[in-house]
Amino acid sequence: MDRWFLNLDVMSGPVPETVWLLTAAVAVVLLVRDHTRTWTITALPTVAGGAVAGAIAVWISDATDAFGVPLPKGTTWWMAAAGAGVGLGVASMWRTPVWRKALAGALILIAPLSAAMGINGGFGLTPTIADVFGVNTLPGAGALPGAHSHVPAPNQTTPLFLRWKPPADMPRAGRVGTLSGADRVGSSGRFVPRDATIYLPPAALVKNAPALPLVVMMNGKPGSPNPRFVAAALNRLAARHDGLAPIVIVADQLGSPVQQPACSPYSTFGDVSRYVNTDIVRYARTHLNIIEDPKYWTIAGYSDGGGCSLKWAVEYPQIWGNMISISGDDYPGASEPATSLREAFRGSVSLELSQRPAAFVKENAGRFAGHVALFTSGSLDARFSGYARHNAEMLRAAGFTATLMEIRDATHVGTALSAGLTDAFDQLYPVLGLSPHA
Repeated sequence: MDRWFLNLDVMSGPVPETVWLLTAAVAVVLLVRDHTRTWTITALPTVAGGAVAGAIAVWISDATDAFGVPLPKGTTWWMAAAGAGVGLGVASMWRTPVWRKALAGALILIAPLSAAMGINGGFGLTPTIADVFGVNTLPGAGALPGAHSHVPAPNQTTPLFLRWKPPADMPRAGRVGTLSGADRVGSSGRFVPRDATIYLPPAALVKNAPALPLVVMMNGKPGSPNPRFVAAALNRLAARHDGLAPIVIVADQLGSPVQQPACSPYSTFGDVSRYVNTDIVRYARTHLNIIEDPKYWTIAGYSDGGGCSLKWAVEYPQIWGNMISISGDDYPGASEPATSLREAFRGSVSLELSQRPAAFVKENAGRFAGHVALFTSGSLDARFSGYARHNAEMLRAAGFTATLMEIRDATHVGTALSAGLTDAFDQLYPVLGLSPHA
């Protein structure tokens, strides 16, 4: 399928606007007819019934937590409108000419599509057709700023931002690409990940580039290793800090949108923990120009990925000096407890409990001094805000420097991710030597 089609924006702009306009036009045409008593009696109950059914579907979804996260604002109205459109289409099928039946059939199809685009915009996570279907359209990563030698930690008294002078030919924005083919990160523990992606900041794309901090980022479920959001956040910050930003590998901790390995080494899908904490770490050390010091390494994640970043930050303090959880789960697999117990821990409750972050906090007690943890959550996202408070308190008690940030007027999606990443990395920049302390 052509890349231009897969990269069409279905969250904003001409594509969804055209669909909404077409839906409204078809609905108006079907409504404009002789307002006979029979038509009113036929149409009103089906239109109203469809609207009520759509609204009830949202209520049931929220009440049963069908999606594991709060639905975005406006979802009820979109679903009610879709139900009303379908109801109008059904009513227009009776005792009408063929052309009206054709329009009615079209409305029954495009009313839900129109609502889906509106709801998708509310989620704010899948802007393109490729994103919706989890298709990676990014090109290869291109030439990587390889590790010509192992670079020691920079002088603690002279952070990188004071030693760095950007050259005139430095790009204005970073580059993203897929680590595929010869550049693919191999997996040694039976876990089969989708190809990781990479973000290279402007400072990494110049001759004699400096060694930079490393971030390994994981997205939510369902989701894919798409670097779009972290790249946007770091490009904004890099523009303010002479092109400096971490190098980011966006990893796949799921293997598929329908799997739940819960970041477990015992998963039926293979050892995802080994993939992230051994294979990716080895790859970064041998392929990338990064600083060789855990203080400058960060494990980060959003939602499902945030639960994993929390777990691995406390399980492997010798690898990860910093942790970011953007609206993260309480622990890996918390949003799907039954599924994660079955798929990640083979039905063993004791095994699942042994892999929770609290168990590793206890196991590695006394090893977290100097480690930094950053938690963000949407102010309208009560459940995940509770997770963030609980885990920030746990890590603070364990010795982390833990910070909790609230994203105003955000739920679990959209702004919670984009603003959460920007705020978290803004706080982390001084720790990584990329900016002065505020």
